Amino acid sequence: MPGYNFRNKIWVAPSDVQPGDAFAIKVIGVTHGPNQWAAYQGPSDWSDQLVAESGDRLPENIAEVLFYVLADSGRTYYR
Repeated sequence: MPGYNFRNKIWVAPSDVQPGDAFAIKVIGVTHGPNQWAAYQGPSDWSDQLVAESGDRLPENIAEVLFYVLADSGRTYYR
């Protein structure tokens, strides 16, 4: 099986996607103060800190599945 061509999702236009391309993402859960939390996603080659600070916030229903511990912690999802 041939290897994948891992590409950064930020720099590739939909029309440039080719067979064998792969797009890895990193997802980070963050607590905000004592009562809130959120989850962010960014390219896998970003640091955890950069994803937490500059990544795209995930919709609450997706974040709750990925970070059930935070969802069940009594905190509300950061809006």
